[in-house]
Amino acid sequence: MIRSPLLRSFAPPRPRNLAAFFRCAPFVSLLLLFGLSLACAKSIDPAPSSLVFKGVRTAVSSSVTSGAGEGVYSQGGWATLHRGPANRKLVPSAPLGGAYTVWTALAGAAVLTAPTMSPDGKKLYVASGKAVGHANLHAFDLEGNLVWDSGPWQDPEKGIDPCAILSSPIVDREGDIYLGDCNQLFAYRPDGQLKWVVSLPETQEGDWVASERIPVNALTTAVFTKAGNVLGVTNAGDVFVVDRADGRVLNAPMRLPGHVPPPSPMPMPESVFGMGLVDPEIRDWSWQLLFGGAMRSANTPAVEMESGRVFVAATSTEPGKGALYALDLEESGSGEVAVEIAFSTDMGPGSGSSPSLSPAGHRVYVSDEEGQFYGVDARTGEIVWTLPTKAASAAAAVGANGDVFTLQANGPALVAITESGERRWESDFDALAKAALPKSWLLGDPIAAGNGNPTVVGDRVLVPVVYGYVAKLGRRNVTLPVLSSLVAVDIKTGVGLRDLVALEDDSTGITAVLSDGTIVSSLGTALTSGVSPLAGLARMILPGDLELLAPRGGIQVSRPTGEGRP
Repeated sequence: MIRSPLLRSFAPPRPRNLAAFFRCAPFVSLLLLFGLSLACAKSIDPAPSSLVFKGVRTAVSSSVTSGAGEGVYSQGGWATLHRGPANRKLVPSAPLGGAYTVWTALAGAAVLTAPTMSPDGKKLYVASGKAVGHANLHAFDLEGNLVWDSGPWQDPEKGIDPCAILSSPIVDREGDIYLGDCNQLFAYRPDGQLKWVVSLPETQEGDWVASERIPVNALTTAVFTKAGNVLGVTNAGDVFVVDRADGRVLNAPMRLPGHVPPPSPMPMPESVFGMGLVDPEIRDWSWQLLFGGAMRSANTPAVEMESGRVFVAATSTEPGKGALYALDLEESGSGEVAVEIAFSTDMGPGSGSSPSLSPAGHRVYVSDEEGQFYGVDARTGEIVWTLPTKAASAAAAVGANGDVFTLQANGPALVAITESGERRWESDFDALAKAALPKSWLLGDPIAAGNGNPTVVGDRVLVPVVYGYVAKLGRRNVTLPVLSSLVAVDIKTGVGLRDLVALEDDSTGITAVLSDGTIVSSLGTALTSGVSPLAGLARMILPGDLELLAPRGGIQVSRPTGEGRP
């Protein structure tokens, strides 16, 4: 899951015993208070579609060979949302720093998940959430050229609809691409030809209905199993296993037993993901998923490839609690798959973060909606340790030494936790913030706030931040973002070392780093679109000629030139 702490700040205070209420949200509460809204601006279209979806639903013969283990995934450098099946976001080494050449694409479309790579590392795939008449799966080469896209979708049965925005395409070793939308799972060949498409399980009585026009029971990024199949868990908690060769469903219907939590009590402000950045039909669904409301599962599973066990964070059977589920898969001689719950471990409120695994695979790390962090025995489900943090229910990154790094909702942007559950450090970006922006006589010192999931690269932790100011308007503290940057943090101390690249928008997502040092950033717009109605006020109170960072969206790719590298 990809929950930015600044996105979390949109929500009002909640009683500690209610999972439906979320943490304080200064500026959006202010927007609602004054009835501010952002008028619809003209949408910015991505590049013209080059491939048109034909609605074919029959299976196509496949060249996929049998295989097991992590080798199922593309070796191109970033094969799934959190890089690999363990959700560690760990890159053993890559050159960082120096000069970069930068290109952007898909302006006008919010991108909330990590772009993923072909096996040869020459193409990247990215999902968006645009309305009817737009494509929502795009393939680019590393020079920024559109290679192909999925073609404009027309209705929920024809083409990739906007729920794709909260799934990363996953790529297998043959280069085939798999992506879910609101109600279907698609497989594409590397050249953009449709391989197969299969319907996802339908919602049932008692499930939240996210849209009257589009049936929604979406995946939050699928995974490959040890046996090489494709597994997903839908928002309603349906566990779904298909043969990646032909899309044949391999398991009997199965649903996680957790409760359906109530939706967030605060309506989504009109400005968030407005201006066509996300299809208006699924904006509320996106909001609920990002906050873990109204659905059993809002996270990406982790897979321990040695045992084949799959870990899913979802809701508990006890109202108001979350749970970590361990799923064991048993394949019959005919290829059918039986899915069994090996254990269920209750935790605090909400559906929690996407789980991450320790380097040895013996611990599962997960946080709840109140910031309690858990180290869980991957075999038994026993809670080995807990640590109170301000974790933002974003999936943690895990270093090679077993340290865990997670985003925080308030205070220091990052916290580092040892494998034994002790707090190692909290980050310090004060010097970087003061170097980036001047002190204001009205607003005081500039601040730095984490705005995306951390990624570990060798002895550095990379995290997107926004630099800006906090304005006190009435009883509310309002964050005014001015600059966005990807920061390199010392993995031993938590000190922000330098700004690697300037970002053209807030991230709200995940930073992919390739072995040659190429940095691929999602530009999610959750913060910038949310505060955009305050642009006029900000011009009056920000120092000098500074202005609010404007919502742009899309992706940004920063390629190292090799010059000026430390």
